[in-house]
Amino acid sequence: MSILPDPTQVALNMVPFAVAIVGMYYIILKPLIAYLEDRDVAISSGLEEAEKIEIRIAEKMAAYEVELDKAKAEVATLRNDHRLEAQQAYEGVLAEARSAADSEIGEAITQIQTARSAAAKALKGSSEDLAQQVASQVLGREVAAR
Repeated sequence: MSILPDPTQVALNMVPFAVAIVGMYYIILKPLIAYLEDRDVAISSGLEEAEKIEIRIAEKMAAYEVELDKAKAEVATLRNDHRLEAQQAYEGVLAEARSAADSEIGEAITQIQTARSAAAKALKGSSEDLAQQVASQVLGREVAAR
């Protein structure tokens, strides 16, 4: 018995192994490599498509931002115009209210002055009479008005 294997036996054992390797290459490895290459192509084309879409999205977003800025400017202008109109209307109403209040105050002052004059006349007459009566009582005789 020899320690070295028989070369014929080794060669015969190598035939099924080689057939299995070749069969596995054509059955498993070759389709797997083709699938992986197709997947790489699909991934790279998908990435390119995604980059193109991102560029288009960025362009559209920039256009939308410009339109949004225009709309904001228009809204600000409209708001300022309406605020100015409201301020003018407020000032008009306020001016009308002030003029109405001023006329009412003028009328009230005239009425107060008229009432004051009437009260002063009445008080003057009453005070003269009252002064005569007090003087008459104090002096004990009739005092005549001058």
